[in-house]
Amino acid sequence: MVATVVLGILIAAALAYALRKMYRSFFKGEAACCDSGSCSSCDGGCAMKNALDQSYRDRVEKIEKFPIHRTIDVDGMTCDKCIVNVIRALEKIDGVTIAAASLEKQSAQVGMKENISDDILRDAIKRAGYTAGAITA
Repeated sequence: MVATVVLGILIAAALAYALRKMYRSFFKGEAACCDSGSCSSCDGGCAMKNALDQSYRDRVEKIEKFPIHRTIDVDGMTCDKCIVNVIRALEKIDGVTIAAASLEKQSAQVGMKENISDDILRDAIKRAGYTAGAITA
């Protein structure tokens, strides 16, 4: 009798765990790595990382439509807050319409209404606390 109860509890726990994983994977878009803590790129926040990745792709798509756009190598970005800091710094520049930044690529992209000097872009990144490298058209 006791063995049957214990077996029932174990089966119920396994079922609950499996349902939780399926829910998180399907509805929240979290990868299996989020449960194990082995996901070094998102520290358990895969849903947030997916949202940031989609935002980056959307922004880059808009940037590429601008007649003037630049890609800037940025050193020193280590987290999602760094991305936001770089984007804000670049979008504060008069003439910059939209900016995007990527941790994986360690770069930022800007779409501009008018041609802005590379020194102004570098200075904005420096004021935000990062190092700007090469700038390409």
